[in-house]
Amino acid sequence: MSVLDNVFAPAAFAGLVAAGWWGIYQSPQNPANLQTQLERRANAALAKQGYDWAHVTMHGQRAILQGPAPSEDAVVGAADIIRTSSGVGGVLFGGVTVVESAVSPGAPVSPFVWRATRTAAGDWALSGVVPTRRIAEQIEADTEQRADGHAVSDGMHVAAGWPGGNWQGVARLGLQILSEADSGTAQLSDTTLRVSAVVMDSADRARLSAQVANIAAPYRGEPLIKGPSLWTATLEAEGLVLAGKVRTEAERSEIVSIAKANYAGDVIDRMEVAGDTPDDWLNGVRAGLPHFSKFRSGEMGLHPEPGDVGFAIEGEASGSTLLYLRQDMAKLTGPYAVNIMTDEAGVDVSEIAGIDFSGDPVTACEAAFASVLAANAVVFEFDSSVISRESGQTLDKLMAVSRQCAPGLVFEIGGYTDTSGDPAYNTALSDARARSVMDYMVAAGFDRTRLSAIGYGPDHPVQSNDTAEGRAANRRIEFKVRTRSD
Repeated sequence: MSVLDNVFAPAAFAGLVAAGWWGIYQSPQNPANLQTQLERRANAALAKQGYDWAHVTMHGQRAILQGPAPSEDAVVGAADIIRTSSGVGGVLFGGVTVVESAVSPGAPVSPFVWRATRTAAGDWALSGVVPTRRIAEQIEADTEQRADGHAVSDGMHVAAGWPGGNWQGVARLGLQILSEADSGTAQLSDTTLRVSAVVMDSADRARLSAQVANIAAPYRGEPLIKGPSLWTATLEAEGLVLAGKVRTEAERSEIVSIAKANYAGDVIDRMEVAGDTPDDWLNGVRAGLPHFSKFRSGEMGLHPEPGDVGFAIEGEASGSTLLYLRQDMAKLTGPYAVNIMTDEAGVDVSEIAGIDFSGDPVTACEAAFASVLAANAVVFEFDSSVISRESGQTLDKLMAVSRQCAPGLVFEIGGYTDTSGDPAYNTALSDARARSVMDYMVAAGFDRTRLSAIGYGPDHPVQSNDTAEGRAANRRIEFKVRTRSD
């Protein structure tokens, strides 16, 4: 062996050892490091593509897909993304070799709501839930084609719970209607397509309205295709905006006064005194604006052309606000139709925050009703079974509780009075009041077969009838909760 061999042999050996150490412990191809890299890349790729429900755990080069999958299509799409997240895959190339599914069914979304909006400037916005990513891509491509170069924003996401049938075809009909309108919104909620749009030509309004109204079952259409507005009230970020034409300063002042008396925020007056407005329209404003002022969002307007929708009210409000609005607008007489297209807004029921509905369903439900009624009375007109409208918030909370309760439960609504007056009369009045609450709940959409009403009159007082405060506490409504078999 030469001198040089003696010099370089140890160095070569040391280099070999270092290379081996690197390959075993530090190289990206080391099994532990490779597994970590594959897992990180797969989860990053899923997040980038909007698969926020999915998560990957790697076992070597084998990927385990987990999470609440909204559909089979979503599982296939996620697997494709994982498989290519680190290159072509395979043992030799250091990528993902196989994807195994350990997903769980995603909780169905109810209601299943998808929405498309087109602004007056021509821009589009897509939002809500869709059955599959493939359908989302097709809807976005269809919208971009109809947008003709205008902006299209996509906020759609895949979710479980779609109602089946020709869902995509109905959604595309909504896009087609909007593409022919000046502006508007198409909303597909479960099997109901609502289209609210502005179309200036009366023949086009009739044609497009018929297309929406004649959707094949099990789907149904609700058109609100409007022409030009004479007057509008709109809830915007800055407040309640009043715009359009009025006949006189007196009309203008009255409308502003109604709005300020009922709206909690700023009222912005952009109305114009024109002097050429049609007759007999102000009564519609008097009837509808007090309720619309309590909406959370929406628009109220008059569209007076012959054959047009007349008064149109859209938006979101509490159940009692919507019911009182419909009652008052139904009393209108005059030349204008009334079209109301609204959604019920949920209400905050802080009184039941500590109640666990997942435990004993009867006890929890009855406690929730009692908590609401302890803090919020159902008030009636004097010596009458007519519920005062000041009880609207209480009724909204009672409805919210009823929807929280298990579906197999039934409710007895009991009416009670104090001992003043004739006992038989009091019992009859308490029975009528209990029935008024039951009738309200039925009118608000609750299942009549789950309700009963009874009047107990002065029986079962909760306080002494010797004081005014005690008698007031005894004049009350209570809910008893049972299972159907009880």
